Amino acid sequence: HILDINSSSAVQCLAFKPPQESLMCEASSAEQKKERIPFLLKTWGNLYRAAPKLYIPATQFDIGFALISALFIACIRFTYRGVYQNVFNFDPANPRTDEISACSTSATHSLLLVPSLWAALRDQPYKPSASISDRPQYYQNAVSALLQFCTGYMMYDFIFMLDFEGESWIHPEDIAFAGHHFVTTLYMSQTRVLGAGHISAMTLMWSGEFTNPLQNGYNIVKFAIQMAEEGTFWHVIHPTLELVYAAFYFVFRAFVGPAQIVHISYDLLTKEGRKNVPLKVSVLWIIMIWGIILGSIPWVAESMEMVKDGLVVKYHKDYDYGPRFEI
Repeated sequence: HILDINSSSAVQCLAFKPPQESLMCEASSAEQKKERIPFLLKTWGNLYRAAPKLYIPATQFDIGFALISALFIACIRFTYRGVYQNVFNFDPANPRTDEISACSTSATHSLLLVPSLWAALRDQPYKPSASISDRPQYYQNAVSALLQFCTGYMMYDFIFMLDFEGESWIHPEDIAFAGHHFVTTLYMSQTRVLGAGHISAMTLMWSGEFTNPLQNGYNIVKFAIQMAEEGTFWHVIHPTLELVYAAFYFVFRAFVGPAQIVHISYDLLTKEGRKNVPLKVSVLWIIMIWGIILGSIPWVAESMEMVKDGLVVKYHKDYDYGPRFEI
């Protein structure tokens, strides 16, 4: 809408005005419209515009914001590691210290993304296969920033997975996560190349990241109780955090995620959906997103068991996590 009849400036503009005053009314209306840009989207858009544009050679595919994001996230990890070592006095030689630093970083990444994704999804009409070309520029900038920020996290996390001293470059337990990072990066990148499907990607990102702070918070605590003294707050919050995480994870992975994927799959395959996203690409996306949600079944089953157990924890302080966590 152009005029808000509830605002005093709009009422004044309804009356006939001389040319000079009419221009002032138009400027006032434009300023009001500008102010309606959600704060989070405006912030991400400003960051994106300020970042240098770095293109993959022989393409117009910008990865500048993704690279800066990867560096920023790595700095967050090093900061957390210093906090755990110097404030909580966790042993720097203990693999658990590095693990909880990684989990804290992942949780921070999600806390930055989730409210911003929600703002982006609420700002424009919801249609998974929609094109972004006809959306406002501030929205296009914010979406590019959010997709690249998440891509930057995937890049950072993959680099930190690499083990140049081991028998293989990636630990067997990390192969599934590396696959997840490849699939999600491919999906997000293709939406940017096509200029369409960004809403489908952000929808799945939102539900996927929503439980991540709880999941990583729980992971932090379950390792911390093996290093901290009995009676500290790590031990106090552990049972409750395990139950809360399990409940949220089960609901989002067993119900919310599949429902989203069903709707996204349908929308991509409609006639209008195929106009924006080629059928071959849609089929690839559908296979990938169903593969990710089906791949989470073991964790869904585990979370259901945790919910049934209530406050009786599964991962207690004497739990054996295998040779990877031996000092």
